[in-house]
Amino acid sequence: MSQTRFLFCFTVLLLGFVRTSYSQTTFASITGTVTDATGAIVPGATITATHGETNIKTSATSNEEGNYTIAQLKEGNYTVRTEAKGFKSFVVENVRLVARDLRRVDVKLAVGDVATVVVVSGGATLIETETARISNTKDSLVLNTIPTNSRSLWAVLNLSPGLQGQAGSSVTRFAGSRVNENNWSIDGTTFSDGVDNTQTGPLANYIESFQEVKIDLSNNSAEFGTVGQVTVVSKSGTNQLHGSVFDYYSTPWFRARSFFSSARQTGIQHFPGGAIGGPVWIPKIYNGRNKTFFFFSYETSRGSSVQDRLNPTVAPGPWRTGNFAGLTDSDGNPVTLVDPRNGQPFLGNIIPADRINPVSQKIQDKFFPMPNFGDPNAFHTQNYRELKIRPWDPSTYWTTRIDHKFSDKDQIFGRYTWVRGYNRVWEGNLPTIGQRWQQRDDRAATASYTHSFRPNLLNEVRWGFGLNNNPINFDLNRGSTQHGLQLVQDLGLVGLAPDLPDINGILNLRFSNGMTGLTQFPWTKKGYRTHTEEFQEQVSWFKGRHSLKFGGKLLRSEYDDFNASSSLFGNVSFTNKFTGNPYADFLLGIPTTAARAFPPVELDRNRWAYDFFALDDFKISPRLTLNLGVRYELHLNWRENHDLLSLFDVQTGNIVIPDDAMLKVSPIFPKNYVGIAQASSVGFDPKTLVHLDKNNIAPRIGLAYRPWGNNTVFRAGWGMFYNVVPFVYSLGFGGVPYVLSEPAYTNPLDNPQVIFPRVFPETGTGGPSTVSIPAAQNPNLKTPYSFQYNFTIERQQWNTGFRLSYIGTAMRQGAWQYNYNSPVPNDQPFISKPRPFNNLPEVWYVTNGAGHQYNGLTVEALRHLSGGLYFQSSWTWARDRYDLDYNWDFDTWQFTSENPFDRKREVGPAQEIPTHRFTTNFIYQLPFGKGRHFAPNVSRLGNLLIGGWEISGIYTAQTGMFLTPFWTGPDPVGIAYTTSDPAEVTIRPDVLKNPNTGPHTHDLWFDPNSFTPPAAGRFGTSGKGVIKGPGVNVWSAGLHKDFMFGERAKLRWEMTANNIMNHPNWQNPSTNITDSSAGVITSDGGVTNGSVGDRAGARAFRMGLRLQF
Repeated sequence: MSQTRFLFCFTVLLLGFVRTSYSQTTFASITGTVTDATGAIVPGATITATHGETNIKTSATSNEEGNYTIAQLKEGNYTVRTEAKGFKSFVVENVRLVARDLRRVDVKLAVGDVATVVVVSGGATLIETETARISNTKDSLVLNTIPTNSRSLWAVLNLSPGLQGQAGSSVTRFAGSRVNENNWSIDGTTFSDGVDNTQTGPLANYIESFQEVKIDLSNNSAEFGTVGQVTVVSKSGTNQLHGSVFDYYSTPWFRARSFFSSARQTGIQHFPGGAIGGPVWIPKIYNGRNKTFFFFSYETSRGSSVQDRLNPTVAPGPWRTGNFAGLTDSDGNPVTLVDPRNGQPFLGNIIPADRINPVSQKIQDKFFPMPNFGDPNAFHTQNYRELKIRPWDPSTYWTTRIDHKFSDKDQIFGRYTWVRGYNRVWEGNLPTIGQRWQQRDDRAATASYTHSFRPNLLNEVRWGFGLNNNPINFDLNRGSTQHGLQLVQDLGLVGLAPDLPDINGILNLRFSNGMTGLTQFPWTKKGYRTHTEEFQEQVSWFKGRHSLKFGGKLLRSEYDDFNASSSLFGNVSFTNKFTGNPYADFLLGIPTTAARAFPPVELDRNRWAYDFFALDDFKISPRLTLNLGVRYELHLNWRENHDLLSLFDVQTGNIVIPDDAMLKVSPIFPKNYVGIAQASSVGFDPKTLVHLDKNNIAPRIGLAYRPWGNNTVFRAGWGMFYNVVPFVYSLGFGGVPYVLSEPAYTNPLDNPQVIFPRVFPETGTGGPSTVSIPAAQNPNLKTPYSFQYNFTIERQQWNTGFRLSYIGTAMRQGAWQYNYNSPVPNDQPFISKPRPFNNLPEVWYVTNGAGHQYNGLTVEALRHLSGGLYFQSSWTWARDRYDLDYNWDFDTWQFTSENPFDRKREVGPAQEIPTHRFTTNFIYQLPFGKGRHFAPNVSRLGNLLIGGWEISGIYTAQTGMFLTPFWTGPDPVGIAYTTSDPAEVTIRPDVLKNPNTGPHTHDLWFDPNSFTPPAAGRFGTSGKGVIKGPGVNVWSAGLHKDFMFGERAKLRWEMTANNIMNHPNWQNPSTNITDSSAGVITSDGGVTNGSVGDRAGARAFRMGLRLQF
């Protein structure tokens, strides 16, 4: 069956059976069994769950097995009432539900009048009793109280046991998962970017609109496609009008200096905002109580102006007019300028005014200021100083949500979120080039409709989209950078490529004597953009002892960008080749080298994904629940709308392009260097080059066993998970053979051909001297997958849940690359050894086969806020061993084998997973004042002093990461591409002894003398991860005080501090033993100081005021 027919049949099935869906619901469920006092089942009982804030009621009826399930419930507190003829009514209060919860509430009815009510408070279980899933939830109370000094979701994720952030990155691992095995969603709609599956960060940088965040670490059901899942649930309105106004403030006086800095971080910061929500009420027109609710939040960031210190090196005053009298070299020897026309000295070392090139004069006048520091008539470095003041780059966030109940059977909600941030940076080091002014827009929306056909048959349809747009502005009226095409016209430059785009850019210009040149990277307003849109639906059917769900997914991802060469508007360098001085060469307009580039294409990529699932939570008995599920995923490969894809075929030695792309090959491509083949002629997919992987079936199984009631549960699960984004690393989007670069031109001394306004020879250079080869890829590349399994014992005692879990994650068929064109490693030089393609350089080949094995043990104690105390404490032991790993934002060496013929030598511990990690976070409401244990009847003045106090804290300790040593030097095994002398390589060295002995100070963390360069003819003996890096030890604390205004309003003051003890937490040392800084640590902040991190830098206080009503 052809791919087209296959997709057609699949689409028909999708639209006809489940329409379109992803089924990432955020709704919760209550389940249980109804029995009488003797334990006999009670069928036909009516169970009603009432949402405390909106008074919306949802009902179900116990079936012939006595079981019931109330599904599609919003998060919040519920009252569950059970009524049956001949029995007293049974009411359970304060049943707390979080997103995607499945909470057990068993009912035991007593004989009597239904008008008689038996009330139980908090009768629901606090632990997970129904599935094998391991998860953790942070509600808005925790998000707003825990002392992270941040309004960002990322700051609390590291508090979840088994979750690990990465230094300098937003990449997150969930119990050893890789970036393509995780998903991030708001109200069930993804905000992963669809390209490398990293989260769209700004959407989670403001938490006022978040009701809660749920982190699933292990054994998600078949409803979800990923190992790790972060589900954010937005706030909604209630029957009462609620709101908040706040500002969080930081000043330099609140900050300690970094260990390696001489001064504190500058700048005042404000993070103001507010929110309001309630019933939609229009006087005399509409009263939305109990049915229509709204919510709106607004947050922003503001700060003091930013100081940019610019200190370029510019020509002294006399040089600008051609006067080089008294010119000397670096040793103080006189330098005589030579006239390149006749080889004779310039009289008095002065270039006549009529010999100064008009283009050079324009460039000098426009871009190079006069010196203002030191002697303006003498040349010295950084002789121009300017302090540029620019305003704080603000960001703004707002979200709005509407919920409406049409009837007991039909409900809808919709949410729209908008984020805008700005970033301005000076291009180069000259104040005359201007600022690159970047505006980032992120948007996300969700709409959901639920319908109940009957109490045991429900349906949900959901739609959503996400947009991450990063345009670059070159509007000069907004202080932005140069307009490249206009500059070319103003200077009259010739010799550039035809059809230059109308984007910002500059003639790049370099000097060899340390003077500041002109640099600016060309950008387009289009910049970088990702867009996802998805449709979701699921059907829930409760029949007997079975809770069944069916659903699927339709997701479209788009990815556009525009990357131009820095030589697009010309790239010239000046040395002392023609006159004896680089700046004198510049004044004459005669560069030493010249380069240009052809305009790139604007890439437009997209893909589709189709997923289906079916699951059954089978209640085998009141004590045992079996979770069964299966998932099928069809993730289409990336396409480029103009067919600008390319791969290298290692079987035929040709560059392979889509069938319809031959006419788009660059006319200067050297066909005698390497051939070009249409995809279908060599067995590649004619459109995407890589064949579609169609057999991605993912079974899931789990069980929950409650041998002694609902307070103790044994849980176990096993599941198969596929990467959610097709591999795109090796696809040559828009590169060779469609766009090529000519080699730089070297101006001859005797008869220079490039003189301003010409910036490239009229005849070009005759085509490229070499052509970079696109990466090669297995045309039948499979989707990597992982197995995950866990065993958990959980116990509920003293309003606290205790958990002991083992989690294993094993990836199979991971993507990795090696140099297919490598000669055999030995002591012979590269140029004398045969290889598959002797006329070609490296050919990087991507295929399947890599993997990893994660094992983790976690002990956790979790208490939801009760009696004024909340805490979560956990210890995790973990080890993750792998060979190679493609993981966005990590180093290339983790993806590439040193020895192309021996992948096994790459096996070692994963750098990012520490062996031990302990974390605790808590909130404690001090028991003094009104409503508290001590002095509950204190006077108003007394309560003002002793009442309403609260403390909070976070403590984190972890062992160091596993670091790998490197050595840089001449290739000892002769496999690195070169045309003459041995190439320089960076590989692992020989290890002589244990490098981890010693005092472990920041001056020398490990012993570099434990390593030595590898001997000729072989690779080094050191394995990966043999150096143990620094750990983390950090306390953060908060002090809070509430001032009550009646019963419905309070003002909260707080002061929080990261790293309150100001304990230095080192970042990792340099591990390249060739460097003099090997083993030396030069920065602090901790090894997990990325977006998802432990906030382990220098101590920083933040003060906040928050009015809530």
